[in-house]
Amino acid sequence: MDPALKKMGEERSSRSLLWRWVYALGSLDLAILLLITLTGVCAVATFLESGFSARVARAYVYGSPWFNLWLLLLCLNLVCSAATRWPWRRHHAGFVITHAGIIILLGGALLGRARGFEGSLDLFQNAPPIREVLLDRPRLTVESPATGQLFSTPFDPEVRTPRPDRPRLLPLPGSDTQLVVDGYTHRTTQKTSLLSDPSSTGPGCVIELTGPFGPDPIPVPLVLASSNDSRAELGAQARVEFLSSLPKDLRPAPANPYRETQMVLAREPEQPIIHNTAGSPSGFRFFVGSRRDGDSLEVEILRPDGSGEIYRLADLLNRTLEDPSGARILVARFWPNFVLREGQPATEGNRPNNPAILVMVEGTRTEPSSPSRLMLAPGAVPGSLSYIGLPASGSPVTGTVRLGETFSPGWRGWSAKFLAWEPRGRIETVTIPEDNPSNQPGRPAIHARLRTADGRESAATWIPSGTSSVLQAGETGSRIGFGLELKPLPFTVRLDSFDVPRDPGTDEPSNFRATVTFADEKRNLTVPARLEMNQPATYPPGLFPQITGLSYKFSQAGWDPQNLNRTTLQVLHDPGWLLKWCGSLLMVVGIFSMFYLRREPSPAP
Repeated sequence: MDPALKKMGEERSSRSLLWRWVYALGSLDLAILLLITLTGVCAVATFLESGFSARVARAYVYGSPWFNLWLLLLCLNLVCSAATRWPWRRHHAGFVITHAGIIILLGGALLGRARGFEGSLDLFQNAPPIREVLLDRPRLTVESPATGQLFSTPFDPEVRTPRPDRPRLLPLPGSDTQLVVDGYTHRTTQKTSLLSDPSSTGPGCVIELTGPFGPDPIPVPLVLASSNDSRAELGAQARVEFLSSLPKDLRPAPANPYRETQMVLAREPEQPIIHNTAGSPSGFRFFVGSRRDGDSLEVEILRPDGSGEIYRLADLLNRTLEDPSGARILVARFWPNFVLREGQPATEGNRPNNPAILVMVEGTRTEPSSPSRLMLAPGAVPGSLSYIGLPASGSPVTGTVRLGETFSPGWRGWSAKFLAWEPRGRIETVTIPEDNPSNQPGRPAIHARLRTADGRESAATWIPSGTSSVLQAGETGSRIGFGLELKPLPFTVRLDSFDVPRDPGTDEPSNFRATVTFADEKRNLTVPARLEMNQPATYPPGLFPQITGLSYKFSQAGWDPQNLNRTTLQVLHDPGWLLKWCGSLLMVVGIFSMFYLRREPSPAP
């Protein structure tokens, strides 16, 4: 330390208790201790995150009160260290600016952790708007047995995993009853069984299918009284149905012819005007435009299966195209500069400023069906089944089977066995842990039961994430829910459309395009937005909310190949964003200043 500064510090410390604390808290020894401790703790947190999960590292390190206290001590050390140089001179500028940058950076990080969040949002087309974000923060929701009021509390079973020999006990509000959580699993499966139920109005059966796709047989319980439980889908491979009687006509449904017209504008290709005689769109999509200014116009045709080609508009105009899908496509009209005059389409000049085309499509559409079907019905003899097996190709097979017998459903490589029969049955589905758990993401669950003050206990059950169960111990009952935290948004989000373009000639996605609408009822504001791969959308709109970190950023996070009306968005809100950037910039400026703003030269003697 500069001798003059050291002498000034000694004089200040001897005169004032406040300065004595400032020099103690701003000492270099304390700074080294804090930095070494933080370095070691962050290293331990890295091992916790890689060995367990990010939630464990956040609970024991990053989100713990002592870690926040350590960061506050570091900020206090930096403030006091800069104060010991007071009054500041020109050569102190780099030192002070660097310390200020670190303090502002830490303040932004603390603000972002306290007020910011990162979550996900599942949106469905033609569904009501959503205003809640799903966060990766497990919670328990319990019902008070005394008042029926619901209470929610953070509960992360990964941080301190409950076991039968080390359960976690939580008192229910307003009562002497405890919730005992004595198990946790990362992955669960649903076990469905057929039970006898005198109140049921229909019979039930269980058949077991064995096929070439695995050594384990597939049990299929069915109940005739329930429309949901009378059929089972085996993925895209087959369908099993339990009917009151077998159909007599097995001929396939006739193809459904249709005619469709589409008015397609180059500037709004996502919103064509479609009219189809069959009542629903064919799935064909058309785009008109040019790759570069001055090039000839082209028409891109996308089929319902995602494949497509690009043609010159001049080659399609007023010429019928026999598409490989079997449809006939005709570009019947073309407007280079589309306008509406008295409600009718027209063009202003021949320059392609706003191209539009009228496309006519003719084809046939067959109702989708499973490649293979197995239809069952009660047989003439009580306890027997009549069946019809419809393979993907070939002739159907029919017959009658008794309990315990094996038969062929007519599918290549498959066999079936009649396992169980109940004259009045119902299907019960319970959640159980997977026999062979893996590291792949799954649906976690907790194992819980109630325990009253006099020692009575309810039946223990597995409660999967996102569900709730009613536990009853004697006369005391409570509904227990387990799932992730929902964070309300100050506005709503609605999915208007979602599209997954494919690379020509392949099924590989080339982009993900979602059109959403943000709506704020309090501000009476509605803002449409569009998201694409690596092109997020933000709300509120404008440069100021984005710079200050007050906006919410929505990015494409996932999609369901089986349901293109659904998309998953990642939501990020970080109000400390501006402070972190400003702090980083000040650190750079301060370090630069320490090299170029040296101490003033000593006056010549």
